[in-house]
Amino acid sequence: MRSADVLRIEDLRFGYGRGADLIDLPELALGAQESLFLFGPSGSGKSTLLNLVAGTLAPRAGRIVLGDADLTALPARRRDRLRADRIGFLFQQFNLLPFLSVSENVLLPCRFSRRRAQRAVALDGSLEASAARLLRALGLDAPDIARRRALELSVGQQQRVAAARALIGRPELVMADEPTSALDADSRDGFMDLLFAECGAAGSALLFVSHDRSLAARFDAELSLPELNRRAEAA
Repeated sequence: MRSADVLRIEDLRFGYGRGADLIDLPELALGAQESLFLFGPSGSGKSTLLNLVAGTLAPRAGRIVLGDADLTALPARRRDRLRADRIGFLFQQFNLLPFLSVSENVLLPCRFSRRRAQRAVALDGSLEASAARLLRALGLDAPDIARRRALELSVGQQQRVAAARALIGRPELVMADEPTSALDADSRDGFMDLLFAECGAAGSALLFVSHDRSLAARFDAELSLPELNRRAEAA
């Protein structure tokens, strides 16, 4: 493993039930501050791979290493802790808690990870100040925005809140699952600019999965999950 690797996958296999392998991935590596665009059609296993990296699914075989920790060798509770400490997840449907305020939604990862809470405080002086800085950077700078409930926001605003939640406390790895699918072209491009800027400022690696290959040129590298799986089959 390279010394700067944030994520490394080796000989990973996964399938549901007794079915054939959906994922058969020989190798994937993502270094600090690198961005990777992973694409493929619906049903090719993109979201499944993210859930394997997050530790919410267990592989049939292989290794998933986050930093210096072999995720596949850890019990469920330690996988949960590692995920909370090191991964910021941006979901396709955002997964905000609708009756919590914007600020409370952004701060949720810090409730589950002391490491990210400490980083946020060290950077900005307090958790609330860290949330406010991210919201401003993402264009949510109305005076009362932090106090609004998530259900009162537009789709574009909800997406930016979800991005702030993924980025708070500077996780080593940010994973995004089709986060632009609900946006028009102008909103999509603006959001991508902001996501890259914030990941760059935090020094986070970015693993971004989508079926929209028009976004791929923005990334350091692009990989096709179906081609990787076929390559494994051919070998």
